[in-house]
Amino acid sequence: MKYFHSAALAIWLLTTAALAAQAQTPAPCAFDAAYRRHQALYDAASRVVRQQQMTARRHVAGHDTARLLVPVVVHVIHNGGPENISDSQVRSQIDVLNEDYGRLPGTPGAGPGVDTRLRFCLARRTPDGRCTDGIVRVESPLTYHLMTQRGQLKDLSYWDNTRYLNMYVVASIDGSSGIQGYAAFPGGPAGEDGTVMRADAFGRISASSSGRTTTHELGHWAGLYHTFQNGCGADTCADGDEVCDTPPVSAPNYGCPANRNTCSNDVPNRPDQIRNYLDYTNDACKNQFTAGQRDRMLTAMAAFRAVITSPANLLATGCVGAGPPAACPVIADFTSNTRTVCLGNPVTFISRSLNAPTGYRWRFPGATPDTATTANATVTYAATGTYPVTLVVVNAQGADSVTQTSYLTVVMPPVGRALPYTEDFESGVFPPNGIVVSNPDSSITWERDTLAVAYQGRASARINNLINLNYGQADALELPSLDFTTFAAAPWLRFRFAYARSDPSYSDQLVAQVSTDCGVTNIPVLTRSGAALVTGPTQTTPYVPDSTTVWKQALVNLSAYRTSRNVRIRLVNVTDGGNNLYVDALSVGDRLTGLGPAPGAAAAPVVFPNPVAGGDVLRIPLRGAATVRLLTVLGQEVAQAVVTPAGELAEWPVPRTVAAGTYALRIEQAGAVRTVRVCVTGPAAR
Repeated sequence: MKYFHSAALAIWLLTTAALAAQAQTPAPCAFDAAYRRHQALYDAASRVVRQQQMTARRHVAGHDTARLLVPVVVHVIHNGGPENISDSQVRSQIDVLNEDYGRLPGTPGAGPGVDTRLRFCLARRTPDGRCTDGIVRVESPLTYHLMTQRGQLKDLSYWDNTRYLNMYVVASIDGSSGIQGYAAFPGGPAGEDGTVMRADAFGRISASSSGRTTTHELGHWAGLYHTFQNGCGADTCADGDEVCDTPPVSAPNYGCPANRNTCSNDVPNRPDQIRNYLDYTNDACKNQFTAGQRDRMLTAMAAFRAVITSPANLLATGCVGAGPPAACPVIADFTSNTRTVCLGNPVTFISRSLNAPTGYRWRFPGATPDTATTANATVTYAATGTYPVTLVVVNAQGADSVTQTSYLTVVMPPVGRALPYTEDFESGVFPPNGIVVSNPDSSITWERDTLAVAYQGRASARINNLINLNYGQADALELPSLDFTTFAAAPWLRFRFAYARSDPSYSDQLVAQVSTDCGVTNIPVLTRSGAALVTGPTQTTPYVPDSTTVWKQALVNLSAYRTSRNVRIRLVNVTDGGNNLYVDALSVGDRLTGLGPAPGAAAAPVVFPNPVAGGDVLRIPLRGAATVRLLTVLGQEVAQAVVTPAGELAEWPVPRTVAAGTYALRIEQAGAVRTVRVCVTGPAAR
């Protein structure tokens, strides 16, 4: 029998404790999440890089000493807080990048690695050739950034990503997730190219940052994986981070540990390279890119980012040649949160003017107010039509103005449907009953399903996240506009859902959103993910509900919107490669409480049989007399009666004259109201 030596045991215990603590440390980089969203694209790009390295034998060291200069534009997205970092802090980040990528002597970047030949400069020319300091400041709530909103950052402010590296600075990323930044990989979606960084991790003016998280993220932008990518792997060149001279690493390293060697399949067996910029060690610990990483980055840049470093582009962006003066004249520019607004709803105009404007003057013909002197302005319009907008900005170097004619269109809001609204997906038409499916990537989205055991009837709505590889994609079931003023009681959103995960580490997300401004602003009123969304066991095979009892209920009080005549509700699926998500028994109207079997009685269906034929008896669990009303989906009453239970059930013969279709059975009893979906199949056979 073998026994641990006490010293070996102590080392083992310390290592185990370190690994346990490490497992609780939030990942500062969200590249892995981006990789999951776009794995097929990233893997294809990586194959191109490997192939070019093999065929061209691109070994930069000793053959190519030319530097590649990358023009940068920094978009500071802020809400007036400390995230509106100074120009000095922005410039300090560019300095850090050049120290690290250039292994500049006398700086923290002068570690044991190599000069990568990559350099970075703040652009000095705009895409149309005007003078700039390379910094754009935009005031927007999007500074509290969610990764699913990456496209909205691009809509807010963006320069051609084939010519500029777009770097966004925000206050937070996914709330309190601990994520400090993330970057796009070469070959990924053009709309997501660039980096998003948290303000307190950008630059080195702040006491909490030395700027090396951004060095890490730009390694991804230039084609590098984490050193711990896919663990130890088998082939130390083809597996893991696909770089031969970085030792394999089983999992991220945090802090600045000594004598770590988590993989033993490399020959010779070398310790983890804890000082590599592509690990998770802290900023003070990082100071190294390897020759292999340099070669991979330069190959990826040549394959996917050749234009941005081309001599012609460097001249056009002002990174080489005779640059513009130190202080640039102000440049007026703006955007808005919508280009089409419903009459009576506000629209917000957002300045993204360049070169530190100190004064603003807006003109909004036809709006209230029709002028403003702040960076952003919110106005409303009293008549439909198409309107121009003018912005004049000034600074010490002068003034500039921009007018966009026919910029904003004001339309009449649609007439909202009366409540209650119900949908059970039984009609055979999809999408049904005024619902619109939002499918931004024109790929996998919501569909009608009859294979699962639905909560009621035989059909439900489903989205297949198991085969959806576009992680982070949001697909929505958008209900028609609803008029909440038609409903006397408190309005509730109610639906059933069923879901399982394919991996315990990941979960898709279901979000209910409400808009009262024709869809310009969608406010989350319910979010379900993880254990709160799960109704079935984790499985790698498609999840198919096999019972009505597995369905969970979502119930949301929408009383805050009861005075709104135009309410739009969206059920949004955000995919994370989980499994099938189902929705059924959707209604907007009464909260179904207070009615049912007598206390202590056995559980019974809400009403039965359901579906029911006209002329047959519908049985309703009750605790006393009640009024029942049968309503169409548009709220029109087709039948009513007063029913009294015999024991625990009331019986109501459905009139034979009721046409086949889906109805809402409204049950009114002692001040309580309950609405139940009922499917009538047509007259019963005599």
